[in-house]
Amino acid sequence: MKTKRIAKHNRTIGWTIAALALTALTGGCKREIPPPTIMIVTPAEGEVLRADGELTFTVQAVEGVLEAVEVMVNDDPVQFPALELKTFGRFRVPLPVRELGPGEHRISVTARAVDDELRSSAAVGRGFDVELPPTALIDVELVPERVEQGRFFSVDLTFDGPVAEASGAVFERGFPFYLVEESLGEGGWGERWRAVAACRLYAEPGGNTLTVDYSDPYGNGGSESYTLEVTRGDFESYYIQLSPDVESKLDPAIIERESAYTKEVVGRYSPEQLWEPGGFVRPVPGRITSPFGQQRTYSTGGSSSHIGVDLKAADGEPVVAAARGRVVIAQEMIVRGGFVCIDHGRGLFSLYNHLSRLDVAEGQMVEAGERIGLAGSTGVVTGPHLHFEVRLTTWAVDPLALIENPPAYE
Repeated sequence: MKTKRIAKHNRTIGWTIAALALTALTGGCKREIPPPTIMIVTPAEGEVLRADGELTFTVQAVEGVLEAVEVMVNDDPVQFPALELKTFGRFRVPLPVRELGPGEHRISVTARAVDDELRSSAAVGRGFDVELPPTALIDVELVPERVEQGRFFSVDLTFDGPVAEASGAVFERGFPFYLVEESLGEGGWGERWRAVAACRLYAEPGGNTLTVDYSDPYGNGGSESYTLEVTRGDFESYYIQLSPDVESKLDPAIIERESAYTKEVVGRYSPEQLWEPGGFVRPVPGRITSPFGQQRTYSTGGSSSHIGVDLKAADGEPVVAAARGRVVIAQEMIVRGGFVCIDHGRGLFSLYNHLSRLDVAEGQMVEAGERIGLAGSTGVVTGPHLHFEVRLTTWAVDPLALIENPPAYE
């Protein structure tokens, strides 16, 4: 009995081994398929690109069909349309050198093939370099070409490539440029930048030096100098008789303190444009009683230039904001009286003097045409009116000229 059982057990083992061998021969065991072949045609290994190029490559499935093809450029995936399953593919991927930037770059291509449930993959890499010329300033446009004392002007810079930052300086004041248009010129890499700047009231007529500095995103920079032609303004002269009460307020120390504080506030620069395009209004409808730039001589013996415009306004008449902005001063002062200053962004401020009542608070946002107070005769005045000023990069400019033709960055 024991001998029979051993024989039966041996037959069972033999059948099992035979079944496993048959399964292997008939494909029951999973096998591998060869990986697809990838051939990168361009760029060549170590090639230097100085203009837009292409990654071109082919992929061949040795067995089965292609399931997926993936491309990475500097670890960033490149999107492909849905891949139609087939055994061979030829691919082209743009290599925009301005977007890549100068230096070394790396491409990797990965492909997967499938045959029923069997899969395989392959990957190939390729390195190349990009060299770019520095971005160049190719055009400068001043509007107007000849600027009058106490007026603002715009400067447009056109570049043949991307710019990271641009700034200018004239009359001892610096100012930034802002990007207003891109995708210009051949290849669509050019850009246009704009600044709005002030011609100071006391600028010397004739040629004045305007400097421009800029840098591209790759660390290259440039500096250029131009001539800004300044014309003399037609400013009238006026004699002012001051009453003893007004004269008592003209303490040089008080005047200096108020002037220094105002200059410090309007010297603060906020890059955001708060005013709406074209959205400037007169703060009161009254006529001009003292124009901008008026050369004043006082009964006390002193003289000055009028850096704002006086507008006729009755005591208690509403005064509105000339444009959208943020209130940065709302105080009672000795010389300016009831005083409001609004920051419109990008170095542009409007100032309102001699108010009998203040209806806004510092830090408050106001819209163009919104009431900020009431006109009056507070501070150093000879009667009720509104003294209205505009400062651009701290320089006083003609307020009504700005309202009639407001600056724009479009």
